[in-house]
Amino acid sequence: MARIPAVFDTEIYVNFTLFLFEEIETGVRASFEYPFDLDALREYVLDHQLITFNGMGFDIPLLMLALKGADSARIKYAANRIIQGRLKPWNFEKEFLVTLNPPELDHIDLMEVAPLTGSLKLYGGRMHSTHLQDLPVPPDAVVTEEQKVGLREYCANDLHTTIDLYRALKEPLALRVKMTTEYGIDLRSKSDAQIAEAIIKQEVEKKLGHRLQKPGSMEGNQYFYTVPDWMGFEQIEILDEVRAAKFIVNDKGSVLIPDALKTKKIHVRDGVYRMGIGGLHSSETTQTKEADDLYGIADFDVTSYYPTIILNQRLFPPHIGEEFLEVYQGIVDRRIAAKRAKNTSVAESLKIAINGSFGKFGSKYSTLYAPGLMIQVTITGQLALLMLIEALAQVPGVEVISANTDGVTCRFAWLAEREMLAAVEGWQTRTGFALERSNYRGLYSRDVNNYIAVKTDGEVKTKGVYGKGLPLHKNPYASICSQAVIDKASLGASIAGTVYASQDIRKFVCVRKVAHGAVWKGQPLGRFIRWYFGKYELESIHDSINNYLVPNTEGAVPLMTLPDRMPEDLDREWYIREATELYHALGGSL
Repeated sequence: MARIPAVFDTEIYVNFTLFLFEEIETGVRASFEYPFDLDALREYVLDHQLITFNGMGFDIPLLMLALKGADSARIKYAANRIIQGRLKPWNFEKEFLVTLNPPELDHIDLMEVAPLTGSLKLYGGRMHSTHLQDLPVPPDAVVTEEQKVGLREYCANDLHTTIDLYRALKEPLALRVKMTTEYGIDLRSKSDAQIAEAIIKQEVEKKLGHRLQKPGSMEGNQYFYTVPDWMGFEQIEILDEVRAAKFIVNDKGSVLIPDALKTKKIHVRDGVYRMGIGGLHSSETTQTKEADDLYGIADFDVTSYYPTIILNQRLFPPHIGEEFLEVYQGIVDRRIAAKRAKNTSVAESLKIAINGSFGKFGSKYSTLYAPGLMIQVTITGQLALLMLIEALAQVPGVEVISANTDGVTCRFAWLAEREMLAAVEGWQTRTGFALERSNYRGLYSRDVNNYIAVKTDGEVKTKGVYGKGLPLHKNPYASICSQAVIDKASLGASIAGTVYASQDIRKFVCVRKVAHGAVWKGQPLGRFIRWYFGKYELESIHDSINNYLVPNTEGAVPLMTLPDRMPEDLDREWYIREATELYHALGGSL
């Protein structure tokens, strides 16, 4: 019988311990406070699938300790060991003699599944959860009966935010459930990179017949880039410099690109390009490029860039051996077959295993750790892209207007399209990579990391301050402004028209974290704040400790709880001015 999904959170004090649960579908809550009814608590845990945020690192260890009969003081001590002593789960098990992942426990932790890094409250702000609230009682306080009421409400609000996050992660969670069944490993609480590592590790261990070990510290190791036989340039002088460069692993296990390469400006016709561990990028500033009867705009992205480099150059972590490539190739082949069979879910799960592994090459905590391999892959990608840029730049009538990591964008004369495509085909043949083409109606850039691209079919691609973005990836900052600029560029709509037409307050709010906590007119707001800009407001939000101005909050009105209707004092003219500045930064004129 399937267990009932329920979110779970805790509040821990020396004289007060609260375990609060809420069933996701029914909204029915169950509250357990010390002294616990251990039989009832144990039965609840066995009947439900527990959904947490950072449960593996905090809530589950304390729950397991409570189920062994610990009192509030003991649980509080254990919580302090986790928070202040940075006690990891595997060491918690040894110190407190508990098992954190018993077979009878069904638990999903959302923290690694959620993208990038962030606290639950920060994700709440990004998702526009109804209420943002900070801890109302200092963690080391002796709690009064009145304070217990506030803590119960606070914990319940965290449960609602956890439910919001659970629903926002519905698709990646469903994919993880499918992969868990397929591979026989519990992947439900893992990030993409962790999933890739777990799958590849398991498959390689099957081939080797023994367990893989982490390679250990590589601090101070030096690596040199090996130039592939097919690589070369006609005009750019870079290969000798790259061959001679020393790539050194620092004390954090990361590999550093030498300053001589990082600061080098690589000139290709009118373009300037820079290298970095994150990839090659161009250096354009404000530009507006539009297609017309004489010129087109084409974007070329390399398909599966890093996986192709790994397989074509037969790169593998030295401590694992070529069995890594057998497993990796097998996953790639299975994904290709799944795509051809239009088995989307299988193809997407295998894509995670293929792409997610690359990040682990640079993590000293990973079984796949191989900084030399990371250098070989990233530098190959950058130099190969430079080869493409050089080939395109030599075609009369073709101008490379942007490049970043795994793709280039060109403005070309329609009469030169055939020659451009011949250069592209020559590059593909020589390097073994494949390119996918998109056609743009217009490209509007502030710089390489902030732009709007409108495809010929009307689809809009954005990045940076103009990016619609995935809701969990970035803090909202008056998104109506970027929407107004996008509508102006893609539809010809007026900026004022877009701003005045919207009746969604979520598009007008800003969210950020203030480390010491924020105050407004003497009113404490907490560390995670949300606001809009008001017509009549002259006050700003300040840091609660040093009274410094919180950036970009002049005229801000806190909005910790989202209202049912638009605020009457919303200053839409402020948003029009902000959007207009964003539009001008693209080189546009109203």
